[in-house]
Amino acid sequence: MPEQTSHASPSATRQSAERIASIDVFRGLTVLTMIFVNDVSTVRDAPPWLRHAPAEADAMTLVDLVFPAFLFIVGLALPAAMAPRLAAGPAWRTWGHVLGRTAGLLILGIFLVNLPQANAQAMGMSEDVWALGVCLAAVAVWNRYPEARAAERWLAAVLRCLGIGVLGYLAVRYRGVVDGKVVAMRLQWYGILGLIGWAYLGCCIVYLSLRRQLGAVIGMLGLLTALNLADRAGGLEGAVLLKRYLAIGPMLGGHPSICVAGLVVGLLLSPGSPAATAGARLRWMLGLLLGLLLAGLLLRPFHGISKEYATPAYCLISASLCCTLYALLYFIVDVRGLKSWARPLAPIGQNPLLGYLMPSIFYAAISLWRKDWLELRFPTGAAGLLRAALFTAVVLAATALLGKLRVRLRL
Repeated sequence: MPEQTSHASPSATRQSAERIASIDVFRGLTVLTMIFVNDVSTVRDAPPWLRHAPAEADAMTLVDLVFPAFLFIVGLALPAAMAPRLAAGPAWRTWGHVLGRTAGLLILGIFLVNLPQANAQAMGMSEDVWALGVCLAAVAVWNRYPEARAAERWLAAVLRCLGIGVLGYLAVRYRGVVDGKVVAMRLQWYGILGLIGWAYLGCCIVYLSLRRQLGAVIGMLGLLTALNLADRAGGLEGAVLLKRYLAIGPMLGGHPSICVAGLVVGLLLSPGSPAATAGARLRWMLGLLLGLLLAGLLLRPFHGISKEYATPAYCLISASLCCTLYALLYFIVDVRGLKSWARPLAPIGQNPLLGYLMPSIFYAAISLWRKDWLELRFPTGAAGLLRAALFTAVVLAATALLGKLRVRLRL
């Protein structure tokens, strides 16, 4: 969907034009890290720090930081992404965009989370064909088509309708096997994209309600953490109906709190923020990351650090680490102007959803050729890590090529 900037105010137009390069760099690094560590998960004898920490362990690894980085970026990029929309039209259009994007993330997340249980015999269709169909239909639905001419708008509408039809067909056709029973497509959990969708919705509510009231936004970060704590302490047991569909503490408190931490930084980068200079912004970021880290360490004895359970300590410490990494990137890329090293990240940083889907497209396409390909691709030790690095580079190159061919996904 093209941005509507024809009636935007001068300040909003300047804000969208002055793109903060470090945001795309941070996003690109996060997507590449995700692709690499996901591929490493199939490598035997990989180092422990390249695997998720056990759910019950009071610990986290590099892999456990990837998901929070996505959440942090959602909030970080929100003010710049929303400013043209808020300036160009009525509030209901902005809310329509927010709800549509949330629904898209939830739907796609549910499709992808059902994939591991898909059963070719029960569906009468190869699991790989089903997965490939889902990914390609998603590209058709959420691609940002050029719509300058009537013919282009007509073609975009046809492709989107076709994609929606394919997704509907694949949802009806789906059959999986769980505990020996054949099941239809269902809501098991929301998947990574779905969790991002719920956190995005929560962050948008905070931002659209409070806008540039930085102190109030920081206060909401505390309230979301308190909601997470209250749920873990058993204080929300009365919300039985809501708990049937949502893990209140993690999904409505913990994950959005990481987004809101990113939102605080995004507001600092926006016009009219209390940090008018790069030095002031970095000092604010330092204060924020230290505050988040201290709060996380103080809460750690109560529930520990666990990505699986999105404990308050995990969320706060993860947000602190993301803020630290982003502050470093902001200093290098935007303050010092050292951008050339990050140019290869631009295609995937500006097209993250396509980068997210590309591994699934590759895996499904290759598996159609040989089901045993996992055993043919150096599955152990250093060779496996090298293979994962090469695979990541291939995905980056493919995403860049498709971007040049105008395949640019927007949710």
